[in-house]
Order: sequence, then C-alpha cells, then structure tokens
Amino acid sequence: MSKKKIELSEKVTKLVQKYLEISGGNLDELTNEALLTYLTDHLKSSQIKDALKERDEADANYADKLIHNEINNLNKF
Repeated sequence: MSKKKIELSEKVTKLVQKYLEISGGNLDELTNEALLTYLTDHLKSSQIKDALKERDEADANYADKLIHNEINNLNKF
C-alpha cells in the first residue's frame, strides 16, 4: 500500500479524535473507508472500472462487488 501524507484541518482533527475514541478504530481504517465512500459516491461506475482495470482480476472482481454494494445501498434510500 502506498503511503500519502495528508494534513487535517483543526475541525476535522477534533472530529476524527472523537470518532476514534468512540469507535476504537484507527486513522488508516477511517481514512480508507471515508475516501472509498466519497469516491464511489462521486465517480460513475464506468470511471471506477476504468481506474481499476489496470489491476489484476481479483481487484476487478472487488470493484464489481463494490459497485454492486454501493448501488444496493443507494436503493435503500
């Protein structure tokens, strides 16, 4: 996995600290889940597939399952 340096604003830092305190999770898990949710909400399924198509077959299957799950989640609303 690649490492990226990000800088959180003061407000976000406070909210993250509170959430991690309550949930017992860690920043890496929270960041990955939040970014995944944000990106799947803001990209079209074809864009997601295009971005992931250079990956191996396992990743492609993961992308298909992810898109399917996100569509199911949207249908709940």
